Amino acid sequence: MEFIKLLFVFLIFIVISSFLNIIFKLTAKRDWLMSLLLSIVLSIITVAILD
Repeated sequence: MEFIKLLFVFLIFIVISSFLNIIFKLTAKRDWLMSLLLSIVLSIITVAILD
């Protein structure tokens, strides 16, 4: 159950960061990698705090 919560929160964060990357025209590979890593860290922290 913990993994499902983590995956759901991660998907929400990755959608938000992807949307912001497209809006601000940050389409370099480095920007996408930073968004991915930030989404992973934020989803872990969010699930740890809210759970």
